[in-house]
Formats: sequence, C-alpha cells, structure tokens
Amino acid sequence: MNITVFAISARGKSVGKRCAEALNGKLITPRRDELKASLSEIWHGSDAVVMIGSTGVAVRVTAPLLRDKETDPAVIVVTEDGELVLPLTGAHLGGGANLSRTLASNLGAHLVSTTSTDRKNVAAPDLLCSRWGWKLKGRKALVQTNGALLDGRELLFWIDEGEETPPFPEGYLPCEKPDEADVLVSPRALSLGSHQVQLIPPSLVAGMGCRKGVNREILKEALLRHLSEQGYSIDSLGEIRTSTVKSSEKGLLSLAEELGVPLTKLEDEEIRSIEGNFSASAATTHFDLPGVAEPCAASAGRLIGPRSAERGTTVALGHRPAKIKGRLYVVGTGPGDRKYMTFQAKEAIDDSDAVVGYRLYVDQLPEEWLKGKKVERYGMGEEETRVASAMALARKGLRVSLVSGGDPILFGMAGLARNMAEELPVEVIPGLSAAQLAGASAGAPYSNGLIMLSLSDYLQPWESIERALSGAASTGLTVALYNPVRRDLDVKLEGVKKAYSTRTGQTVWLMRDVGRPGESVKVMDLSELTSSDIDMRTLLLLPGEATVARKGYLVDTRGYHSERKKRT
Repeated sequence: MNITVFAISARGKSVGKRCAEALNGKLITPRRDELKASLSEIWHGSDAVVMIGSTGVAVRVTAPLLRDKETDPAVIVVTEDGELVLPLTGAHLGGGANLSRTLASNLGAHLVSTTSTDRKNVAAPDLLCSRWGWKLKGRKALVQTNGALLDGRELLFWIDEGEETPPFPEGYLPCEKPDEADVLVSPRALSLGSHQVQLIPPSLVAGMGCRKGVNREILKEALLRHLSEQGYSIDSLGEIRTSTVKSSEKGLLSLAEELGVPLTKLEDEEIRSIEGNFSASAATTHFDLPGVAEPCAASAGRLIGPRSAERGTTVALGHRPAKIKGRLYVVGTGPGDRKYMTFQAKEAIDDSDAVVGYRLYVDQLPEEWLKGKKVERYGMGEEETRVASAMALARKGLRVSLVSGGDPILFGMAGLARNMAEELPVEVIPGLSAAQLAGASAGAPYSNGLIMLSLSDYLQPWESIERALSGAASTGLTVALYNPVRRDLDVKLEGVKKAYSTRTGQTVWLMRDVGRPGESVKVMDLSELTSSDIDMRTLLLLPGEATVARKGYLVDTRGYHSERKKRT
C-alpha cells in the first residue's frame, strides 16, 4: 500500500515516524503553509493518509480533495501525543479501520471510531468488501442496509452460481432470488434496485493475446468490450494470463499495472496440455500452440464463451471462485481481567470474524467484544478439537481468534496450532501469564530467573515432570507450578516435596484466581501442603534460595550493593 504520514509540528514528528514505521509508509514534514500543496501532490496516488495533529486541521486540508469514498484514500488522524487514533474517512472501503487498529496497537493508543456499525460490532456490507478485498457497487444503498443492521433487522443475501464466500456473519440470511436480496454476490454487471448493494468478487481471469506492439489503450478497449458483451463488470477481473511469448509486451504489462491485477505468463508446454475445443488461432501457425487467449483463460477454470478478436488483440474469459485467505490468531488473553490484556490481543479479537476457545477463557472476554462474531466454546481436554475447528473456519476465509488464558506459548495452544497449521498463516500473540502476575502480587520473587512447570500429566508422562521438578529445585531459582490437575494430585504433591527434600523451611505461596475477582493468597510450609489446599485455579509459587521476605513481600536479591548492605 502507498501510505503517507504528515507531521507539521516538531511535537508530532516522533509520533509520525512511529506511524510511518508501523504502516511501512513515508513520512513528510512540510511547513504548515506547505501542507495543502504537499497533500494535493500525493493525494491521487495514495491508499491512505495519516495526519498527525488535530481533526480540525485534517478536515480543512482534506475536504476540498474528497470526491468518492471508494476511490479516495483513507484519512486517519493521530494526536500529536500518540494517545488517540481516529479513522476520519474511508474506514471501510478505504481500509482505514484496519490501518487504524494497527496504529492503535503499535502506539498503545486508544482507537476512537465514529462509524456506527464498527462501534456496535456490526459487519456491514462495505466492511465485508474491505476485509475480502472485493469491490462494491450500490454505495447509496449502504445507508439503508447498514441502518437495518444497526436496528437489529436482518439482510437477505444471494450468491451467484459458482461463487464462494466465507460464511456470512450474524444478521444475514440467504435467499434464492436476486431480486429479493439486499446484498448480492456476483461478478456480473447487474442492474441494482435502490435497496441493493453488490459485492463483486475478482473471480474472472482474462486470457489475452496480441500482435507485437499493440498499445495499452487498444488492449483495454478490447477487454472492456468483451467483458460488457459477456455481461461482466471490470471490477470482477482478478488476473490476466498470456503466453511467455507475449508476457513482455509493454501494452499488456501497462494494462495489468493500470488495472491493479497480476499478469501471469504460461509456458508453451502448459498451454499445450490444456484440453478444450479452442478457436483457430494464428498462434497455431506461428508457435505451434492451440491458441493464447482461450487456453490461457481456460487454465484458470471454466471457459466463458468464445474469444473475441479485434485490432490485433484476442480476449477470452475464464471463471474461478475468488478465494478469501483466512487467518488464525492464537491470542493470549492474560490471567483474567481485561486490564491485563495487551493492545495487540484486543486488536486481533476486534479484527476476527470468529472466536474459539476453552469455555472459561471465552466467557472472560467482555460480551460486547463477541457481538456479531461466531463463537465456539469447548471443554477441558478438547484442545486438539478446538484448534482443528479454528483452522477449519480460517480455511473457509474467516479471521479467527483462538484464545488461550495467560500466554498461549506457555499453555501449549501456540505450539499445537503451529504443528497443525500446514500452509495456514498463523500469528501468535503472547499474553501475560498468571505466574508473572502472581510474582507482582507477591513482590518481586524472580529477579534471578523463573522456572515455570505444568503438573498436568495428561499429555506427558509423570516421570518427565518428576525429572523437571528435580532439575528446577536444584537450580535454587524461584519456581511456579501450574495445572495441578486432580488426578493423583496427592502423588504429584509428594513428588514436589521429594524434589525439595534437601531444602529445609521451603515455603509455598498458593495464588488462586490471580487477576480475577476473588483472588487469594495463602502461605504455608511446603511439607504441610495437601491436595485439599489447592485446585486447578491455584498457582504454586516456590520462592528461590536468594528470595527473602520483607514487609510481607517476597524479594529476590541479585547482589546489588544496597542488598548486600541490608544483609550485613
């Protein structure tokens, strides 16, 4: 994307630099009297403009340039202190909402959205288009369709034959006839009613050939005419294919660049291998090929009608369902309360169409965060099932948050997802663990290091856990034990005591529901610990050898001069 960041004051320059780095954009720092001219110069070639400063300045300088919400660049305002991010225009069709979330996450800022559908977590048709990378027709009807969703009414949608979409979100119902629908999914050039919007998938591939030296305008006219004759919109074009012989033609290269679609070259042997009853072509005589336009179009999928030939060009159309790339976020939600969740975790959940996870972790999320999303809750022991379900949803084109309490790497979700993902893109978002929060509540008990071990033997043999316990105890470092599962818990606790048998006076801090309502702390001698003292919601903190108790807190001493002084 072509993104430009404007900072017109020294105060905003450092924030502007951070914004440019976060969005891989260009930072411009004009004088205030040069701002309008600088903005006008880059406006038409930009996908987004970020203004560092006030909304008043942004409105005054951008308003004269605004023409069309679909083609104008998105405009985002960031305050000079980097505390607030406001998508001003182009939030959906311009991609401003997604860019704003990225900025808010990177800056640690508050996202201020004034778009009603975003504030109510309603997936409006223009937001779906933005997420899927499709074009939208019938923008005037958005007032009606989006208003219906905000009022709690459902929209009817119709999908053209042969097209595919991810599952529609809540608030949408399928219908059988296009004239009944509020939302139509089709690559065709449709005549829309006043209440209808069309989502146009880039599901057409144009096979094109030409004589040497045919210019871009002639090629474009031939393509547009052929699309029109076949009843399709230019917005439905996703790719141009041609033979290697023609792939260096400047006209074709320039046309693909203008339309923003890839130009794919097919090797001769690949073209010869494509089966079909193709029209007679000069390529047969000159290059021993069955043709160029028709076989190249057919290589993508179903060939739509015969080719057209005029003024040294040939054009044919092929159809293939437009595939939406899904995404899987593995999100650490922290110990419980939302204040312990990172901005990045909140951004991922906001960006998702679906949330999947263990029931307790899902239910700890604020209800308003889940509104309008597909939500799947699973019980304990169903780890692989919920990962598989999250991946199945992502492969259908949804953005999915697979949520894990605490940190997803520590608690195993991230590793399991990585191992099962294959080609699916996975982003792991770390979270604050209960052990870290317990450490803060207890004082500062692991300055020299922290060892975290699971007592659960559901997925690993107890013998391995015993070896880890012995090794952890031998280091003299602070150790946190989580997942004290009920099965053979007395035996497990005896194993803990055995590992610490050479340490006299070893205490254990029982930290229950850390970061949640009802948090409690109990301190006792390890030798007196029994299974009745703990449950699965209890974290066991075993202070290390250098950890001392001071004023009711644990402090791990590292050997600073002031610490040595206190000891003597």
